[in-house]
Formats: sequence, C-alpha cells, structure tokens
Amino acid sequence: MKREQSIQLVFLMMPSAVLTALLALELRFGAGRHFFLHTLTGWDVALIGLLAATYFGRPWSRWDGLALLALALWAQMPDLLYIQGYYHRDWMDVFLFHIALDEIIALSLPTLAVLWILLMVSYVRFRLAGFSSVGTDSN
Repeated sequence: MKREQSIQLVFLMMPSAVLTALLALELRFGAGRHFFLHTLTGWDVALIGLLAATYFGRPWSRWDGLALLALALWAQMPDLLYIQGYYHRDWMDVFLFHIALDEIIALSLPTLAVLWILLMVSYVRFRLAGFSSVGTDSN
C-alpha cells in the first residue's frame, strides 16, 4: 500500500476513534460483543454506501470516515437507549437491525467481521486505488 493510500485509510478510520469511549462504557456493562456487533453493522452499511458511490463516480473524500462513524453511532443507539432505561422492542430494528442481529449474535458477529474485512479490502482496492489514478495521463 502506498503512503498516500495509508493516509487516506487513516482519514477513513480516524473519526471512529471516538467510539473508544462508547466501548469503555459498554465493557463496563458487560456488552463488549454488542458494541462490536453494532459497530461492525454500521461500518459495513457505510462501506457498502461508499463503494456504491464509487461505482457511480463519486471521488474519494477525506470526509468518508464520517459516514462510518455516523452509521456506527446509529447502530449503537439502542444500546445507549437501553443503558438509559428504555426496553428493547421490535421497533429498534430501525437502528440497523438491532433486535434481529442480537437474536443470532453468535452467527451475526463473525459474519459481520468477515464482511467488514471484505468491504475494507474492496474499499482499498477500488476507492483508494482509483483515487491515486485520478488526474494521471494514460499516454
């Protein structure tokens, strides 16, 4: 990976560093698996969106990482609400399939992790590699 691509990858993941505070909170409540389940769900959905944007010609932006953070926080919302006393209900699937994924966490967590790896490899391959070739002359 080129230095330029490494910097772009850092820009992608840097906004998600604020999730470490949420991880500490969820570990305090014994919900580490839930943290990773919902964070990976948000990241996967965001990466699918970023790759779709690449397909339709949208160039890489240093703000792409905000999509990962926003969707990870959206997916975490039910756990934050639960900590504040709200009970999990079926309507919480609005927050990126919260109840559905929690019901099969032993299967969904490893699946989401593998999907995240595949999406990150795809992002590096198609998004960042395409960015470095923008503006170069083929002659």
